[in-house]
Amino acid sequence: MMRVHLSAAALLAASAVLPAVVAVPADAGSAPKGVPGGAVSVRVVKIVDGDTIDVTRGATKLRVRLLEVDTPERGQCWSKTATSRTATLLPLGKVAYLVADKDPKDRYGRWLYYVWNAKGVHVNRNLVRYGYGRAVLYRPNDRYIKVMRAEQKKAQRERLRIWSGTCDRTGASPTPTPTPTPAPTKPQPDTRTDPRFRTCGDANRAGYGPYYRGRDPEYAWYQDRDGDGVVCER
Repeated sequence: MMRVHLSAAALLAASAVLPAVVAVPADAGSAPKGVPGGAVSVRVVKIVDGDTIDVTRGATKLRVRLLEVDTPERGQCWSKTATSRTATLLPLGKVAYLVADKDPKDRYGRWLYYVWNAKGVHVNRNLVRYGYGRAVLYRPNDRYIKVMRAEQKKAQRERLRIWSGTCDRTGASPTPTPTPTPAPTKPQPDTRTDPRFRTCGDANRAGYGPYYRGRDPEYAWYQDRDGDGVVCER
């Protein structure tokens, strides 16, 4: 019962600054299991990055910053992976549910909310639990910070994604590794030999010879009759 009162109180406080159409809670019977009472139903229209989305309710469009989670910035390791995860949890055109805390906006003018998807998954918490982002306290908004920090410890223990010590190579452009210039190699002697024939005459007729002592291995195959160090002279 206390949680319902907290949600109602937060929504009441937010209604003073939120557009009236946004402050209307979703129908009690329409929200899936897991969504707190008093949540506001909206429709997802854009995934900006892992922790920022655009939503509409009626004709009103809002940029929403997910509370108590911070995903990698664009260009950093795991940023595209985190954005892809948020897009999977919050498909475009689908309903989502928002719950406010004490402070409705950040310094950039973005609305601050806890977000649940159409299946009742707490998106902020899911991103922290599975290593897509870290738990961050945005004072005075602290409703789920203890839960978020506990989920972060689990992700750290399991070394998931941003806690893995590696880069996914999709969020950041890796520095190209220069291709080393191969060291020049010394020319290797040709160790191949000519075909071996029965006589030097056969070798000559086939276009081979002469062979010199101390240079050509073929020299040893034939008889040097005059002892001049050359066999199979043409």
